[in-house]
Amino acid sequence: MIVRTLLAACILTAAAAAPLRADLVTDGIAALPPSIQDVRTVGAWEKDGHKGTYRIVIDRSGAGPTARLFVQWLERGADGAMTVSRNVDIKEMVDLKRNIGDFVVETDADGLSVFLELVDPAAGDAKESYELFIGDDENYRFGPASN
Repeated sequence: MIVRTLLAACILTAAAAAPLRADLVTDGIAALPPSIQDVRTVGAWEKDGHKGTYRIVIDRSGAGPTARLFVQWLERGADGAMTVSRNVDIKEMVDLKRNIGDFVVETDADGLSVFLELVDPAAGDAKESYELFIGDDENYRFGPASN
């Protein structure tokens, strides 16, 4: 009996000390890594009876810092809830070791165009213009701006 009482007291003490969280949005926001520093939802897409919006996510880390770039397709379900249906990591950003200073996004029927100002922390923060074109089939072209 004493063991049960002590066990119950320990459980109640731990439960009282732990914060109660019933808000999934608050918990999700709190769980975002500090390196996720820019998130933008832009435009709309529709394919094979599915539709939603695009989301651009920028992760920055390191002393420079340097950035990683992701494009996500957010899909709206029949109940109105949004889910991430696709995610593309623009892998060239890892090799470039650049930060993203600013970016502009345009959407059209073929997909997404992202115009980026990259900053080179190893070259005194020199700026370079890059562009990303990504279609709804997840194929993309990424490189120095052509204009």
